[in-house]
Amino acid sequence: MAQIFSLMSLEDELTCSICLSPFDCPVTIPCGHNFCQDCLLTTWKNSYSCPQCRTVFPTRPELKKNTVISTIVNTLNLRSNKSEAIQDMEESKEKETDDVIRCDTCMEAEASQTCLTCMVSFCEEHLRPHRENPKFSAHQLCDAVGDLSEHLCLDHHKLIEFYCSEHGRPICSLCLQQKTTKVPQSRSCAHPANLPAISCPCLFSSRCRLEFIPVCTVLSPS
Repeated sequence: MAQIFSLMSLEDELTCSICLSPFDCPVTIPCGHNFCQDCLLTTWKNSYSCPQCRTVFPTRPELKKNTVISTIVNTLNLRSNKSEAIQDMEESKEKETDDVIRCDTCMEAEASQTCLTCMVSFCEEHLRPHRENPKFSAHQLCDAVGDLSEHLCLDHHKLIEFYCSEHGRPICSLCLQQKTTKVPQSRSCAHPANLPAISCPCLFSSRCRLEFIPVCTVLSPS
């Protein structure tokens, strides 16, 4: 690490004063200054002088590759590329970790399934009671869901099961039990396609047409 910082501290010495970039095929001229070979040749048209100290040469000087600077620049570039690659890998791992749905019980292991009755996600270990205890036999399990709040009714905090075509909004089973024609607060939702329509029992409105939304449709990735 100290060696990397030592190399980076030489950045100015490893930069061509013409293109202001790290040397590419650095060459040294008689006055002792170094430039990229191509950069230097573009400045030499009718006369030959040093672009940095303005020393004039009567004839075109012999260009000699500065192998020391070239080696240092190549080493620095390799280390820099390696460092960037490691950083990209770490960021990629962090992103993958952020995308993992965690168990709501231990908050560490990856969730295996989500219980739509408990409204909680479980890993394999904490899912055992649901699979082995008969008391949980009526609980509905599905593939792990990251954020169930996106699929909950705003008014009753229950899973959305119906879509009211008349009011253009998703509703839950408790919404059907409301004996009022007042439309609750609207919630943006895409109209589910190709779902069977059923008649609303005049709990929202006598004109309402409801479409049952299967749980797998509600929770399926967009």
